[in-house]
Amino acid sequence: MPESVMSRGSSLAIVDTAPTAERESHKQFLLENVEFLIDTLTAEHMQRQRFPPTGCPSAIPEKLARKRSSNADICRYLSLHRRVGETNDQRCMCQDPLAGSDDPLDAVAAVVLGGEVTAPSERFFERVPRKIVAKLREDRTWREIAAMDTNELHEALQSATPRKGVGSERVARLDSLLDRIQETDYTDDITLCGFSNVQYSTYVEFLKTIPGIGEGDAWWLLQTAFDKPIWPVDSYVDDLLYSLGLLTSEELSATESRRIDLEDQLIDRQIPALYRSLATHVISSGPDSCGKECEIRKFLLSHRLRKQQSEQEGPTVVDLFAGAGGLSCGLSRSGYDIRWAIDIEPDAVATYRLNHPEIPHENVICDDIREVNLSASIREAVQDPDVIVGGPPCQSLSQAGYRSRRANDESYSILGDERTTLYTKYVEAVDELRPKAIVMENVEGMVNEVGDTGIRVIDWVIEDLEALGGSGKGYQVDFCLQDLARLGIPQNRERVLLVGIRDDLVEGEDEVNDLLNSLSTTDSACSIRQGLSGLPRLRRGEGGRVLAKRESGGKSDYVKNNNILDGTNLCFNHQAREHPMEKDQILFDEGLEPGDTGWDVKYNSDGEYAKYIEYDVGTAENPRFGDKYRKLRWSEPSPTIVAHLAKDANGYVLPDYYEHARPDPERADPERNRGITPREAARLQSFPDKYIFLGSFTSWFRQIGNAVPPIAGKIVGDALKSILTEDTSHNIQTTEGHLSPQTASND
Repeated sequence: MPESVMSRGSSLAIVDTAPTAERESHKQFLLENVEFLIDTLTAEHMQRQRFPPTGCPSAIPEKLARKRSSNADICRYLSLHRRVGETNDQRCMCQDPLAGSDDPLDAVAAVVLGGEVTAPSERFFERVPRKIVAKLREDRTWREIAAMDTNELHEALQSATPRKGVGSERVARLDSLLDRIQETDYTDDITLCGFSNVQYSTYVEFLKTIPGIGEGDAWWLLQTAFDKPIWPVDSYVDDLLYSLGLLTSEELSATESRRIDLEDQLIDRQIPALYRSLATHVISSGPDSCGKECEIRKFLLSHRLRKQQSEQEGPTVVDLFAGAGGLSCGLSRSGYDIRWAIDIEPDAVATYRLNHPEIPHENVICDDIREVNLSASIREAVQDPDVIVGGPPCQSLSQAGYRSRRANDESYSILGDERTTLYTKYVEAVDELRPKAIVMENVEGMVNEVGDTGIRVIDWVIEDLEALGGSGKGYQVDFCLQDLARLGIPQNRERVLLVGIRDDLVEGEDEVNDLLNSLSTTDSACSIRQGLSGLPRLRRGEGGRVLAKRESGGKSDYVKNNNILDGTNLCFNHQAREHPMEKDQILFDEGLEPGDTGWDVKYNSDGEYAKYIEYDVGTAENPRFGDKYRKLRWSEPSPTIVAHLAKDANGYVLPDYYEHARPDPERADPERNRGITPREAARLQSFPDKYIFLGSFTSWFRQIGNAVPPIAGKIVGDALKSILTEDTSHNIQTTEGHLSPQTASND
């Protein structure tokens, strides 16, 4: 048994402690994100420059015979490696000697010529027997091979064997296999093509009669040679399935031949891809296959349980309107203990759960905050949270959102939009839970006057929070309009940061104001070039869910100082749009210079490309909507990363690095003039590379654009920590639903 399997004993033990709710929730979570797991396993194997396994699901004879052509049937190794413009004619890059075989008999013969194995998963790495069969079949049919006598067959095998010396036992096994094929009624020739439409067990019983093929081999062949959606019982893979939470201890110990329940829960095409990728991980990843460097550790139930059972330190936090978890990520990096979160967007909640394994699934809620009893739900996870944080939805207050709604409804009013007052749910939670501190982040529209009403939403928020003092200890609250670029983030992003500290912890009248003014700021703006340091430089249409490489060379201080690269050797969510419209390509390649917008093309150029700007940019004297097309400058911070990137990236066109950032005529390529990728947007938002975004391509952009940059969360968290961790014995007025004196002393 490989050391990698033996090392998982502790993983198996900890899974036994999983609460039923956590196990069931995690299993459902994995089943909903199987494709991402498969790609991560495949990319990890590619990154380590290991030989791909054989038995590629895209190259099975029965599948090729049906002439499928969908992208789902492309070899995973090829799809992760393929560049734009390459055709799908090459179905596999696994270098399997039997790739493109026209007969399942080839794979069966390779098993017969192979050695004994402990588990079927080892067959994926038996390359030599497959080479022998491929060589044997170069200019012969199986009928011609079957017609050979024993000496001729032995000589043919000797000639086909890379290392001379084929034993007589293997010659006899192959001879016996061909005899069984001749005798069977399931085929009309010396072939296993067109095997009669029989039950899967009949296939297995037939294959087991062939010397050298055990029951495990038979089920493995049924999947890898005959394209049947079955999952063989495999002692190596089963342990990993258990660590993932896809098998229970009862299923693990049951005497079975295949994992029927798992088959029923997966789509047919996912079964062979997931099985092969897990088998590859188990066999080839080394003794620490699921340790600190394991790329799939976030998907493991065993990893989640270790995180949840480890002793947590730091102030406790609940995150309302949590989104994908940017604020929680930053606070966690500052040493806070995140205990509970809620958001209404399913993809954002899935992303949050994956990246915050220390929080049980049941404590990351996907629901409308207006439909949840917040205080009761939170108290089930943490009796008295130290901090409540969050960023209520900001679309009604953002300038882009306001313009959009006014365009469709002239009667639209910000003050009448129910999302404008969603912050009241936040205030209610503060009122009932009375945390030591509160942190809120929102768009700058919160501090602007709404029309000519004389009303600012920020005044409503502060008034409501300060009013809490009427029923006990209240809060000292203040806010600032902060350009997050001054916090070291490579984008110009003005946001309202509101902080409140409970009165019994405040020592001066201006303590919150002083705290906001003390936030670590810099006058040296971080550029796009610094922010994207180390990311693969893609052409239009390249990239995908997971890439197996990074750019070599030195990394920027932004990347190094913020530990952006730590925790993974892969590149997630780095997918570039194809930009198929010819007018866009012309504008990207010729019409726009770095720093230009659509307005510049219309009025500041010679007019050659003005015809391609097909929307209203206003006049030369009164510009409007000029940023619908915009080419970025590598040497400057990015414009504000927005959720609108989900619709198009024409306002965030990244110039070719080798033309505009580090000129190199030999490497310059206009195909690199394209909109930023989700991973690039995440970098500009300060997310670490190990932070994975789940859901669709467009959903990645929405989650990233709506997020609070983690660096902002860390800096605010650092500033607050000294106040929150001070030992205080101040009494708090006891009222129903609020903190008691005993609770206050425990704080």
